[in-house]
Amino acid sequence: MANGLEVSNIPETTLLEQETTSARRIRRNGYFVVGSSIVVILILLSILAPWISHINPNITELSAPLLPVGTPHHWLGTDQLGRDQWTRVLYGGRTTLLSGILASAISTFVGVIMGVIAGYSGWIVDTVIMRSMDILMSFPFILLAILIVAFWGPSTFHALLAIAVANVPFFARLIRSEVLKVKELEFVTASVAIGATQWRIIFRHVFPMLVPYIISTLFMNVGFMISQTSALSFLGFGTQPPTAEWGAMLAEAQTYLSVRPGVAIVPGIAIVIAVVGFNLLGLGLKQLLYSSHS
Repeated sequence: MANGLEVSNIPETTLLEQETTSARRIRRNGYFVVGSSIVVILILLSILAPWISHINPNITELSAPLLPVGTPHHWLGTDQLGRDQWTRVLYGGRTTLLSGILASAISTFVGVIMGVIAGYSGWIVDTVIMRSMDILMSFPFILLAILIVAFWGPSTFHALLAIAVANVPFFARLIRSEVLKVKELEFVTASVAIGATQWRIIFRHVFPMLVPYIISTLFMNVGFMISQTSALSFLGFGTQPPTAEWGAMLAEAQTYLSVRPGVAIVPGIAIVIAVVGFNLLGLGLKQLLYSSHS
């Protein structure tokens, strides 16, 4: 009976040790801790914007334009129309962060499908997909955005769609290169030898090996997408006034840089913090996932 109890306790002890090891690994991963903290804070501030600030982000106060940082009741100042900067940064985070996350998710999803099919299929399919990706890569994303805006008009969705489409070839190439490595591993070769179907091999063996790479790349590229969607809004191809968005706020503030630089510095710092946060989170996830996967 005692031996039976000892044997039955082994899985629980092993599970506890694994959980302790995982928690310790997470705490020691500085990239993940700092990056996830920044991202969570930014997302919470954006979601809780109506409760944090009770000011309408689009309401103008023409009697109080360009107030400096530190002004009572407007501690981050106001813009050229007297709108509260703190409130607009909070609400702008909703548009900017969501645009970056959606653009990264779309480009990663499509890129993964294209990359897996190209990497695991035969020469003809691989050639057709990769040459199509080469053609798409020949278009600068700004030109692609202009084409999309010319057809459907400037908007937040069209801007993130343009960024997502323009970045699909990069993800497809990255995933394809990983698939080419995985398909040469012994267990994949063994599955082919025993007659497993291609789809079974892809979903049971190839795709699970790619999951850590896909997740880390997805989060790491959110920051890149945020900078690009903000750039399109800055150029007038993305979010349109009066909607609060960090890139659009920068565009509106450029005329007043010499008079009140804080109007541009505030949204600019928000973009930098978001980009750095997602980059650190992606690096941290890459370390965690690959260490646990190995």
